Amino acid sequence: MLEVLRTDYIKFARARGLTDRAVHFGHALKNTLVPVITITGLQLGGIIAFAIVTETVFQWPGMGLLFIQSVQFADVPVMAAYLCLIALVFVVINLIVDLLYFAVDPRLRIDRASLAH
Repeated sequence: MLEVLRTDYIKFARARGLTDRAVHFGHALKNTLVPVITITGLQLGGIIAFAIVTETVFQWPGMGLLFIQSVQFADVPVMAAYLCLIALVFVVINLIVDLLYFAVDPRLRIDRASLAH
């Protein structure tokens, strides 16, 4: 946030007479959220992927323990279904992250009327 507050467009927003609240929440926070959204999406995927370790260590019944048991007994359909489900979850998380980028970053929103000219 401190790095974004030193950029030129923040200086121009302050020069236009906007309040600090409007500058911080309207301009700086939106551009600060892009890396935060990226790291949050990656961390959420990591939490889901490493649930296997947690469930195995604490012997919690869940899909991670089911996957470990299916590896031990060479149950290929269960392993394949689990891996497809985890891949689907990762794709959905990445889709949500990309949609949040579109909602937060104004550079990604292009006015369609200006493209027609």
